[in-house]
Amino acid sequence: MSDLQPTLNYHIRKGESTAASTPCIVLLHGYGSNKDDLFSFQSYLPKDHTIIALEAPHQLMENGFAWYALHFDAADGKWSDFDQARESMQTIRQHLQYCIATYQLAPKKITLLGFSQGAILSWALKLNYPKEFHRIIALSGYVPQELIPSPLTTVRDICAFVSHGTEDHLLPVHLARETVAPLVENNPQLTYHEYPQGHTIGNDNFIALLAWIEATTNI
Repeated sequence: MSDLQPTLNYHIRKGESTAASTPCIVLLHGYGSNKDDLFSFQSYLPKDHTIIALEAPHQLMENGFAWYALHFDAADGKWSDFDQARESMQTIRQHLQYCIATYQLAPKKITLLGFSQGAILSWALKLNYPKEFHRIIALSGYVPQELIPSPLTTVRDICAFVSHGTEDHLLPVHLARETVAPLVENNPQLTYHEYPQGHTIGNDNFIALLAWIEATTNI
């Protein structure tokens, strides 16, 4: 039995597989949401994958949590607490080590699926710890250059599905365009899509990401 302990609240659906270890999709919700949100997708995700929905550590309200604080003031406008974001990144990594040991997950087949603030952390985790994560699915987020270790133009070997709504008023689409564009040329396994939607996951978007998961599982 492992001495590791869970560091976050979570939901889990174990993968249906006879293999010694299973691939895993880790769900990271957005600001103000909770572990129930993206876990509602679990019945559509591959049955041979273990699905884990994590809940962010910072409570904002009843049933509302954040991976890091957003602050608003007259001098600086809206700004993000990236020190808190870095702490959450380490908390997520520690929790996944517990899950790998406890649920017999394949450590080289961990996929991050994040929405909004969860997408931002998915990028940060993949770009800081590329060997720990197989793929990322980044929905309605952007690449947080304050949290990554090297210029975007030097990044290689990213397998990612990225999407954003052209009508997104919470995280405008230009944030995704400006930060994903430098990655596209050097990362042929990165696919970027825009949809006529707001800060949400529309039906066409969802169908496309499910197809991408199936197509890239064995990469």
